[in-house]
Amino acid sequence: MKCNLIRNVVRGLMLAAVLVGATAAMAQDTYPSKPVKIVVPFTPAGVADIVGRAIAERLSRALGQPVVVENKPGANGAIGVDSVAHAAPDGYTMVLSTLGPITIIPNVQKVNYDPLNGLIPITLAVSLPMVLVAKPDFKARSIPDLIQMDREGAKLSAGTSGIGGPSHLALEQFNQMAGTKITHVPYKGENPAITDLMGGQIGLVITTLATAVPQIEAGRIKVIAAFGAKPPPSMPNLPTIAQQGLPGFQAEAWQGVFVPAGTPKSIVNRLGNELVKMLNSAEMRSYLRARGAEPVGNSAEEFGAYVRSEYDKYGKLARSINLKLE
Repeated sequence: MKCNLIRNVVRGLMLAAVLVGATAAMAQDTYPSKPVKIVVPFTPAGVADIVGRAIAERLSRALGQPVVVENKPGANGAIGVDSVAHAAPDGYTMVLSTLGPITIIPNVQKVNYDPLNGLIPITLAVSLPMVLVAKPDFKARSIPDLIQMDREGAKLSAGTSGIGGPSHLALEQFNQMAGTKITHVPYKGENPAITDLMGGQIGLVITTLATAVPQIEAGRIKVIAAFGAKPPPSMPNLPTIAQQGLPGFQAEAWQGVFVPAGTPKSIVNRLGNELVKMLNSAEMRSYLRARGAEPVGNSAEEFGAYVRSEYDKYGKLARSINLKLE
C-alpha cells in the first residue's frame, strides 16, 4: 500500500512538472501576448527618454504588441534599475539604463540589486559621445593648450551633470592621465551647466554631444575635444583627447537594454534580434544620429563583456578618487 502511495505521489509530481514545463514553453512560444514595458530610470524629455521612446515605438511594431515607456527617476537611475531587477523574469519588463546605475553607483554605495548577475544585458543601444566645450573666447583651443594653462597656474574648473555621472568620472580620468588639477563643479543636469558656461560663471563643461549641439551650431560655445575613442560621426574632424596627446584615453556615456535575470533564453534572443535589427536600420540610425546619439545594437555576449569591463574600470577609478555620492 505504501509503495502504491509513493508511486502515485511520484506520478503526480512528474505530471505537475510536465504541465509546468508545457505552460512555460507555451508562454514563450506565444510571447508577447500582452503589452511590454520599458523602464527609463530618468525624467521625461532627457536623452534616455528620447531614445527609450524611439525604441518603444519601433519595437511595438516588431512585436505586434504595445510597448510603453515608464519613467521611474530617482537615486541617479538606481530606483528604476532596481524595479526591473526585481520584476518578473518573463520578458514583459525591461530597462534602458545608462552606465551610472550599472557600473558606477554599485561600486560606491549599497544598492538592492546585483548589476552583473541580477540583470541580463540584451544590447548596447546607443553610445553618447561626450565633448569638452567652452565659451568662444576661452583661451585654450586644444587639449595641449588646456594642459599648458593648468601648468602655468590657471585656476580651471569644469562643470558636469553631477557627482558620480559619466562626465564627472571622465574629468577625474583626464586629471589623472594629464596630471592636471581642474576643479569639478557638479550641476543638477547638463543644461544648467551649459547655461552657466554661456553666462561666464564657469570656464569649461563636459557634456554629451546631444546636449551641446544646439549651442555649438549657434556659435554660443566652442568644442575643444571628443572624449571617445574616435570622433563622433556628426563631427568627423573633431580630434579626440587621445589624438591630442593622451593615448589610451577613452570615456563615453551609453545606454543599454537589460531584462531581469532568469528571463527565458528564447525571449532574450527574440528581444535581442529585434533590437539589433532595429538599431541597425537606416531609418533608426538617421533618427538617433540627428539627436546626438550613436546607435550600436551589438550582441548580448558583446554587451555583457563590455558591461563587466566598464564596471571594473569605473570601480577602480571611483576608489582611486574616494568617490562619495550625495
